[in-house]
Amino acid sequence: MRKILLGTTAVVGAALLAPQVASAQEAPTVRIGGYFQAYYGNTQQTGTSATNVSMNTIGASDGGEATPFQASTGANTGAVTGSVANTSQNQQGSARLGHNDFSSDAEIHVFVNGKTANGLSYGAVLEMAFNQQEGSVRNNGRRAVNDKTTAFMDEMYAFISSPTLGQIRFGDEDGPMGGLMNAGFITNFGSGGVYGYWENFTVRPNRTTTSPGGLGDNTKLIYLSPQVFGFDLGLSWAFNEGTGEDVGCLNSFSSVNCDRAYAITGSGVPGRSHALPGRTNELQAMLRWRGNIAGVGIAASAGMMSSQVIRNVDVFGNIVKNLQSPQVYQVGLQATWQGLTVGANYMWGNTSFFYIPIARGSKGMEQYFVGASYTFGPITVGANGFWGSYAQLPGAAGIDGVATYGGQGAPMQKRYAFSVGGNYRLAPGMDIVAEWTQHTTHIAGNFGQQGFGSCSATQQNNCSNRATTQVFLTGLRLAF
Repeated sequence: MRKILLGTTAVVGAALLAPQVASAQEAPTVRIGGYFQAYYGNTQQTGTSATNVSMNTIGASDGGEATPFQASTGANTGAVTGSVANTSQNQQGSARLGHNDFSSDAEIHVFVNGKTANGLSYGAVLEMAFNQQEGSVRNNGRRAVNDKTTAFMDEMYAFISSPTLGQIRFGDEDGPMGGLMNAGFITNFGSGGVYGYWENFTVRPNRTTTSPGGLGDNTKLIYLSPQVFGFDLGLSWAFNEGTGEDVGCLNSFSSVNCDRAYAITGSGVPGRSHALPGRTNELQAMLRWRGNIAGVGIAASAGMMSSQVIRNVDVFGNIVKNLQSPQVYQVGLQATWQGLTVGANYMWGNTSFFYIPIARGSKGMEQYFVGASYTFGPITVGANGFWGSYAQLPGAAGIDGVATYGGQGAPMQKRYAFSVGGNYRLAPGMDIVAEWTQHTTHIAGNFGQQGFGSCSATQQNNCSNRATTQVFLTGLRLAF
């Protein structure tokens, strides 16, 4: 899943990501691209001195997540049976974290481009990333643990396009509102500011940002229209949040992880797990205008994502909708003049952070973004920030097994961040980067050391209603 990074080489330049239009009939040609980045980071984060809290054992699920196990027996049932956390694979423990670290990341991209005899361009884009296992231990892990740099396919899609009819993409890719056509997100400095690399130095959960790229690369059909009088339109459709091949089922029968699941037992319980499905029948639509007014380049966009939610089915087969169907709306505007770019974006809808479905009766999310950058010669500097309120998640068990808030009248969760940074173009494709970011999560009332749930008696020294992270990073980035 690619974060929203407009106008920057922090992931790959737009020219690399856009399929090329050949000038004559061609057989498919293949080109290799991608990026490499490596940084030093200094992290100041609350909650990094855990004492006597639930810890994962090797190969276990995230502590406090409701998982497809019965809490009483630990037996695999293939469905969530309640809101009690799976403790059969957890143990109490303590940990202390230092402040300094090195971090590196890379992707390899394959671009296939050709042209038919009647002038249609076609091809494919394949992106291989190397960071699938976020929570595994040091390299050369064995048995139940995989290396942190395990390779996986990030985005992969085929396309066919016409200058007069537009382009169709089919595969695992961002949607029009999920990163392809957004306006107002100024991230072309440093590593991207609040949507940049700082998250990779941070312990969850105080790091999740609701970026357009957070909608995910679920397999979808996308249409991008040509630009007419400055306007272009984007549409996408996905049946569910599944990606890649196979059916997604972890068992040899229908279960919670299956791509095509539209009703599951305990659908309101795993609300905060990003790995479990939440949306079905997803439609994204975005209208954008780009032009020049009195020498100022303008881009404006407005769009929405509409979907249905996975419903709950009880042991008798009765199906009930106990979560709201996610609907998210967005408007954005940015302007560029003589190297100065400013922008703003407003997003609202009935989801929580990271587009997670929320309980019926809950107030939805509302998020603001502002940013600015200035480029002079080889140097780009900038700042950006966001602030928003989000519904508490429905019925997910806290780290001590106590359910979190959810439903009508529940307190809202606040998240806000600010970042300043810059980059120096040392050579074509090579940037030296420096950046500072602060991110804060605030929930009314106390919450646990991990940021969710209530505090048990043994956790009082880790309790707070606010979790803050500050990251300074510097290093290099190469796009090729």
